[in-house]
Amino acid sequence: METLEAVSALDAKRAAEAQMARAVTCPPWRHAVFGLLFGGLIASVAFNTVGQYAILAVILCCIPLIIRSDRKRMGMFINGYRRGKTRVVALGILAVELSLYGVAVHRALDRGDHTTPLALALAGVLIGIAGSYLWQHVFVREMSA
Repeated sequence: METLEAVSALDAKRAAEAQMARAVTCPPWRHAVFGLLFGGLIASVAFNTVGQYAILAVILCCIPLIIRSDRKRMGMFINGYRRGKTRVVALGILAVELSLYGVAVHRALDRGDHTTPLALALAGVLIGIAGSYLWQHVFVREMSA
């Protein structure tokens, strides 16, 4: 009897994971917002202090709105730093984006160059979008396995 209960529990777990994998598919605008948040962070260093604070305030205000939107759309919010292969993807995205931010800060503050941070911001948007799609793909694959 215990074996049947264990098999049944594993089947229920697999079914719940498969259902979660189907629910987590995000619309394209959600990936774009993710990329725009990183791009905004990188671009912020091209502006004066007031502009930087304004951009950072918008970014920080967007985070709870995204969480609320995900919960409303999917019934849940999945933390990007969850265990598994998705954490590797999330940390990779973060490393690349923060590297771009570091270069933007160096160019803007040390060199007075306010054009390069904007170009790096565009790269940050594209990398963020691609990274978001990759994260979703890895998550769905993990849940479907």
